[in-house]
Amino acid sequence: MNEIEVILADDHALFRQGLAQLLSAEPDIAVMYQASSGREVLEKLKTQKVDVVIMDISMPDIDGIAATREIAQRYPQVKVLVLSAHEDRDSLFGAIEAGATGYALKDTEPEELAKAIRIVARGGSIVSPSVTPQLLQGVREVGYDPAEAERRRLNLSDREVQILRELATPKSPAQIGRELFISTKTVQNHISSIYRKLGVSSRTEAVMRAMDLGLTPKG
Repeated sequence: MNEIEVILADDHALFRQGLAQLLSAEPDIAVMYQASSGREVLEKLKTQKVDVVIMDISMPDIDGIAATREIAQRYPQVKVLVLSAHEDRDSLFGAIEAGATGYALKDTEPEELAKAIRIVARGGSIVSPSVTPQLLQGVREVGYDPAEAERRRLNLSDREVQILRELATPKSPAQIGRELFISTKTVQNHISSIYRKLGVSSRTEAVMRAMDLGLTPKG
């Protein structure tokens, strides 16, 4: 059985140490490091390979949401399970938007927390039942934009979407760069990234794929 290697991040030492002790009873979960701030987590990830970071939100230096966003960008293979005392919608949506794949509350039973760690380690997502109503209500109020959902799924930046739409015109990379006040090389780098994320190898394929996904207008 492969162990799930985790980092615990919480600025309350007693809580963090108690949680580490509880998780040590799980045969498939190994606490590799304990951190007291988001900055400490990011520094440790430079040298320590782990599967899951269990992240508090309210921490000094770099908070849990900012640290989660950095992890999602720098170490996409590392999953983040937010473990927080906050049940409000802003904390929940902030964590999810930053890239967390799980959100659990600090009063979660140990066996349920262990189950949540296993779920996110396998690439799944989980939200504590007590905050699910806030999640559903928030989705209803915000609405669902299929194109925006695809953009997030593919991890396309705003600039990449902008350039992708320009690719549907006859403009050359140099012309696109002049209009956007960036260099031709930067445009070409963005185009290469777009091709990779869309799984295509040509401008025509990129435009067709973008139309199919609703990222650019058809016709």
